[in-house]
Amino acid sequence: MDRWTGVVYVPLSRGGPLFRVAASLLLSPAKTLAIQNQVPGLSAKDSAGNQHPPSYHPPARTIILGFSKGGVVVNQLVTELSRWGASGSTNQAAAADVPRPAAAGPGPPPHPTQNDLLLLGAPTRSSDDLLSSISELHYVDAGLNRAGAYVADRAVIGRIREHVVRAGDKSLRFALHGTPRQWCDPSRPWIREEKDAMVQVLADEARRSEGRLVLSEKLYFEGRPRSLLMHFEVLE
Repeated sequence: MDRWTGVVYVPLSRGGPLFRVAASLLLSPAKTLAIQNQVPGLSAKDSAGNQHPPSYHPPARTIILGFSKGGVVVNQLVTELSRWGASGSTNQAAAADVPRPAAAGPGPPPHPTQNDLLLLGAPTRSSDDLLSSISELHYVDAGLNRAGAYVADRAVIGRIREHVVRAGDKSLRFALHGTPRQWCDPSRPWIREEKDAMVQVLADEARRSEGRLVLSEKLYFEGRPRSLLMHFEVLE
């Protein structure tokens, strides 16, 4: 566990990629500094106690899959992530404008100020980390009996594209998987229309993403009669 972020990195298989699990067992840096302010003479070394120094872990990957009606959940997550990405860049810019005390030369660091606590306690860092950890978003035969199976809001996708470009060393893949059951249903034409609209927006933003935003689309069981069975077979 990283004592500064409260994140446990768990490998699902030996030598496999690490997945992040949030934990709240240790104090955050902001709370540690707050305690130092309230308890005279308490140092960062004292507050750390017997904790081991944080070790390096390769970046964790998060893969999101939404099957059938679960596509709505992916939509909501995409929308929230776009807000986090936008607010993260705003908060980082604001943080850079906050004046910091000048270096006082040799000796102990200056006592943390209210601004220090505010910056360290802001959710910007964890929000950016969450968005950066998501490497793939899969819509698996998403569909509803009403509109809303796919998100085609250009502003939402645009903010995500801006974030991954700003991150520089990350990419984000949107993968749309479908069957004739959902994409070719004449009684629910809005599903195909929404999917096509989302693909168009993603394609436009991908061209402006310097290769960071990736789109893939695949129709399974093409040419077969629509059936409920194929809707579940696509999971295989």
